[in-house]
Amino acid sequence: MHPTWLLALSWASLAAGVVSFTIVLADTYLRGHRQPAKVMEIVWLVTVLYVGPAAVRLYWRWGRPEALSRRRPEGQPRRPRRGHIVTQLCRCGAHCALGFIVAEVALYVVGFDAAHHALWVAYVGDYLMAVAIAVLFRVFDEPRRGVAQIGPALATVVKIELLTITVFEVVLFGWLTLAHHMVFPEPPLRPDSTTFWFAGQIGLIAGFVAAVPVAAWQIGRGLRAREAGGADVAGG
Repeated sequence: MHPTWLLALSWASLAAGVVSFTIVLADTYLRGHRQPAKVMEIVWLVTVLYVGPAAVRLYWRWGRPEALSRRRPEGQPRRPRRGHIVTQLCRCGAHCALGFIVAEVALYVVGFDAAHHALWVAYVGDYLMAVAIAVLFRVFDEPRRGVAQIGPALATVVKIELLTITVFEVVLFGWLTLAHHMVFPEPPLRPDSTTFWFAGQIGLIAGFVAAVPVAAWQIGRGLRAREAGGADVAGG
């Protein structure tokens, strides 16, 4: 069994994520601050779930104004470049976080155990699921949804998001490898323990930070222009 202090820290971190999720959920659906791009509602909820209170602050600064901008007759305001970077990272992080959760739970259900199987199997599952979710988000973004939109959505993900997802996932997998073999080796980390999900939170946050330069570079080259709800990007 993991030390009491580690279990307490894991529970506290997960609880902070759940509280943060509840705050943004209430602001979005009870107070009516809906996002212009509906998929961004999922993005912000997933982001605060794994980042916690720090992401609530990001939502208040960059996410909530987008919801409020729908009510302004002069149209959507120009978003500063740093806000655009944060929004894109949140979207990428949501793909990776959901991919991690879905793949790890699915592997656990079918009997995969990191203590007895190669970790790369889980990593391949996590990565492919993150890409699949990115494609689904793109399809969901389109006015007309259907099987015909999958091809264009996949092409867009490969062109715009695959590099950021890859950097994010490599850092996540690097941390998880350390967590499994060096940081929390005994007992083995499994999805039925709070410590496993706490380790996942750390890895996802590390991936978020590591992907900042990539997202900034892509925006600088115009690869992500008019993304995340269609807001223009201002300098700064």
